Amino acid sequence: MNSVVLLVHICVVMTATIAIVQDVYAASGGKIVIPLDTRLEHTSGVICNKYTWTFLGSGPYIRRLAGGKENCIRDDCTNETRPRCSLSGNGSLQLYDVKPDDAGEYTIATYHISRAKNTEVTFNLHVLDAVSQPDVSLLCLADGQPVISCFAVNGTKISTSIISNGELLLKKSVSEGYEKYFTVSSSAPWNVSCSISNKISQKTTNVLYNMCPVTLSEPSVETLCHPDGSLEISCKTENGSEPSLSWFIDGNPVPSTSLWKVTENLLSGSTNVAVNVSCSARNAISSVQSPVATVTCLAPAPHLTAHVVCKILVFVLFTVLLISMIRDLQHKNEEQDL
Repeated sequence: MNSVVLLVHICVVMTATIAIVQDVYAASGGKIVIPLDTRLEHTSGVICNKYTWTFLGSGPYIRRLAGGKENCIRDDCTNETRPRCSLSGNGSLQLYDVKPDDAGEYTIATYHISRAKNTEVTFNLHVLDAVSQPDVSLLCLADGQPVISCFAVNGTKISTSIISNGELLLKKSVSEGYEKYFTVSSSAPWNVSCSISNKISQKTTNVLYNMCPVTLSEPSVETLCHPDGSLEISCKTENGSEPSLSWFIDGNPVPSTSLWKVTENLLSGSTNVAVNVSCSARNAISSVQSPVATVTCLAPAPHLTAHVVCKILVFVLFTVLLISMIRDLQHKNEEQDL
């Protein structure tokens, strides 16, 4: 009987001290609370259960971070080095301004009043970057096969889910150079939803495509001068679908103002000096820039009114008469001298 009791006692002690490992995740720059879930038997303020938080990062050494002693005095984080932390009221470890270097193993060990180890739990912390808004693009390959790509600029340890017309896309394109695209089996239009997530964040982008976009050709700039000196500049692409145009004068973007008006593919206005004009065109799969064109339209000479013409004629007649009178005086002076 005593041997049975002893065996049970040994089993209980072994079970209580088995180390447990859990994965936890935190956003870079964020906060996380790593819990002390073990119920401590003594917290009277005179006699307490001892507990200790330790950290094992990328280096070979285990560092003590904080904990509580048998006399109920708590040793909080010194924060002389990373990670930045503090103890909560119940002994949980609070990390803040988390950085990638803070990733590692955080272990909480609790003890009985007899100083025998009670529990030990290790939390394996992963520090991740939150995902950014996904960018979705669709194109058609030379054989007409539509393919879709979805990616996010930011995010670590991500998973991607692309749904087109209710179908989860699983098959990647085998065409050369398109290994990041997924093939689409349904026909247009394509209602595409792409979700990118990791353990700390998730973003979704929804796009409706009515047709397969075509790569844009290089745009050209053409100028038309009107009799009043105003001009219209057009930006045209021979090939490509659904282009979105932007205008530039002397290298600077052109908004609609009192001097220049932008309507679809036309830029209209007036200038007395030569300016360097270019346009750019982009769609879902391409972006192209036109060569720079130097353009100007000189205003025509002002029209002469009847009133102005009369003044000019009077001035001319007066000038002729004055010259004639001067010549007559010169002749008379010459005759007197003779």
